[in-house]
Amino acid sequence: MTERRHGLARIQVAATLRRMREQSGVSRDAAARELYCTVSKIGDIETGRSGAKPAELEKLLDLYRITGEDRGELIETARTSRSRRKRNASRPTIPSNEGRYMDLESQARALTFFSPELLPGFLQTDSYARALLEWSGQHDVGVVDQRMALRMERRKLLTRADPAPASYWCVLGEAALRASVGGPAVMAEQLGYLLEWSATMRHLVIQVLPLGSGAHQLMGMTHTLLRFDPPARDILHVDTHPRNVFFDNEADVAEATHALELIKAQAIGREESLALIRRVRNEYKEMSGHAALE
Repeated sequence: MTERRHGLARIQVAATLRRMREQSGVSRDAAARELYCTVSKIGDIETGRSGAKPAELEKLLDLYRITGEDRGELIETARTSRSRRKRNASRPTIPSNEGRYMDLESQARALTFFSPELLPGFLQTDSYARALLEWSGQHDVGVVDQRMALRMERRKLLTRADPAPASYWCVLGEAALRASVGGPAVMAEQLGYLLEWSATMRHLVIQVLPLGSGAHQLMGMTHTLLRFDPPARDILHVDTHPRNVFFDNEADVAEATHALELIKAQAIGREESLALIRRVRNEYKEMSGHAALE
């Protein structure tokens, strides 16, 4: 019998429900008592192995004290997950803000990231992240602080003990190393941060796609492939302007997976990549030293 694969909407509901429960301080035992079910069923709901019925979802949201827009969005996403109607794969199925993406990221067992010009959010230093937000015109202190807090939460995923951290494979365009976001001092700190993480985290692989490597299928776009435990489908996240788009159509994900594998083969090896990052960091350190003397 062919295993039924669950799509993006169900995984989004599962991941968001887990976050809401943890933030409200409710245990899985308490959630199980609320639904008169087993703890294992709550675990299945929170990993997407099974979906919550509408009445069960309402009870859980009441227990977690979720109201307003967040409640409405999650109920609508859950309704979408139960629908058999074919969706337009070119449109995002769920809200594309950072918090919702982080919910998916926290459930993934493996992530493959590629960007020609940006570093992944979970590996950004505070200085680098703030420089990006300032460049984008975001100067509202409250919004900036909120986004910085989300980045800190994403970093925790790299070192969590339970469940075990996902494996991360990041392919960075050399242009991302040389973008001078925030200036030489910020970039020297940022590249040093990449080297530290790579040296201490065995589940993190960083490769560099050098300048002049030639054409490839994902030019100009940031892609993240998120893999989940069965029966959840793999999900492709494409970071575009002005919005982020999620795909769970198997053909689209398979095509992107193939393109990412080709980019891995086109990039230089792990040790050579770290040596290049080290050289570029030293160039920035020298530049920032000269700037300080001027």
